[in-house]
Amino acid sequence: MIASKLFEGIEIENDIDLSKINTVGLTMNSEKVRRDSIFVCIKGVNVDGHDYAVDAVKRGAKLLVVDHLLPIDVNQVVVKDTRKAMSLMASNFYGNPRKNFKLVGITGTNGKTTSTYMIKNILESAGQRVGVIGTIGIMVGDKKFPSTLTTPDPIELHKTFKRMSDAGMDTVVMEVSAHAIALQKLAGVTFDVGILTNVTQDHLDFFKTFENYAQVKSDFVKPKYCKKCIVNIDDGIGKNINLAMQNCNTQNFELKSFGIKDKADISASNIKYSLAGTSFDLKVGTQQTSIHTKLIGEFNVYNALGSAGACLELGVDLQTIKQGLQTMDFVPGRINVIKLQNGANVVIDYAHTPDGLKNILSSVRQVTEGKVYSVFGCGGNRDASKRHIMGEVSGQLADFSVLTSDNPRLEQPEAIIKDIEMGISKITNDYICITDRVSAINYVLRELRPQDVAVIAGKGAEDYLDIGGKKIHYSDYETVNNESKKIFYEEQKC
Repeated sequence: MIASKLFEGIEIENDIDLSKINTVGLTMNSEKVRRDSIFVCIKGVNVDGHDYAVDAVKRGAKLLVVDHLLPIDVNQVVVKDTRKAMSLMASNFYGNPRKNFKLVGITGTNGKTTSTYMIKNILESAGQRVGVIGTIGIMVGDKKFPSTLTTPDPIELHKTFKRMSDAGMDTVVMEVSAHAIALQKLAGVTFDVGILTNVTQDHLDFFKTFENYAQVKSDFVKPKYCKKCIVNIDDGIGKNINLAMQNCNTQNFELKSFGIKDKADISASNIKYSLAGTSFDLKVGTQQTSIHTKLIGEFNVYNALGSAGACLELGVDLQTIKQGLQTMDFVPGRINVIKLQNGANVVIDYAHTPDGLKNILSSVRQVTEGKVYSVFGCGGNRDASKRHIMGEVSGQLADFSVLTSDNPRLEQPEAIIKDIEMGISKITNDYICITDRVSAINYVLRELRPQDVAVIAGKGAEDYLDIGGKKIHYSDYETVNNESKKIFYEEQKC
């Protein structure tokens, strides 16, 4: 490809003739450089891509994209922001595939993954072909591909858009992480509809303060990224955005609200919860319909409202939305209920934030006749300030908690558990620390009696544990299945 085409829409700060330079690809990883490719120098949190420019040239890079000229004898393009430039270049390289389908983006601390699947099911009920990009993988229609990030890096993102376009997707639904917004991964990408589910504490290891984190989430709900937006009016940040937008005369931008507690454009009433699912009345203006979904919990009512609002903006009628919500199955790793042979239940969920843990424990508490057990840990080398808070949450809402390991990464799992213990010990003595996650789950399974529920939080559909920087195979599903069988056989012999 002629390099000049790659830089369409990008302001170049130095004089260079790109019309005679042919390139075969672009990358920000010097180890992936091919002969005659472009190497984009990105400044990261820990490393600076400019420091790898010499290595990239030795590997065959024909052109460097930099934020200042380097003392290297090679073609260089100077731009103000190499991250933003890379996003725009990636789109140009793959032929700007985004223009070939509708695009829905979902941001928020919790609820992104479930919402993408809700929207997918609704739109498929309307006869559309739908692609999904998110935490638990990339789906092109019925075909699934692995994903390492909630929102892929720009080159991978636009490559995925190209795959979606070539496969004839009518709509693509994707999760939008706060990191993706802050790091300009979405530069040049416009969403037909955006959703803000909620904003609670997470990722303070990166954003430092909740205010910084909340501002980045709020930035998504603006004309820069979205043509239309749906916000949770019961969430503090969403409420503020809704109030601010009411006082603005923003052209080519529409904002709608959803909620349960406050007056909203899309709302729910007469809500009834059980472990078998949730029912409620969905109201949009003067229209109303009754919904029953297999998914449990108040937060899934919010997810359903936001998803319904987005689909309404895409032109889907209310009855089709009802059909899509009611026929939707469980999302992998999101409130998956396993009934044990003794009548007790286990709920596996991805909850890994204070608010996420609060939501799942509150929802389970609401529909449980027996005791509620909590099994969870916190990830290493991430926001440590949430650990004691999650301990407090579990201490307040569970009858008994088992503190265990969850992706300790390069930290000592016992040290992470001690941080959690600092919070729970203020609330209760009804807890135990068991570092090995399999042993922790075995312990709680042996304690369960009929009518009890154990919530195993943090991993969800993940199939690994990150220990010492290495990922080893592990699954909460497999562990519950294997350990419950062992216990059942032992009891049968007695």
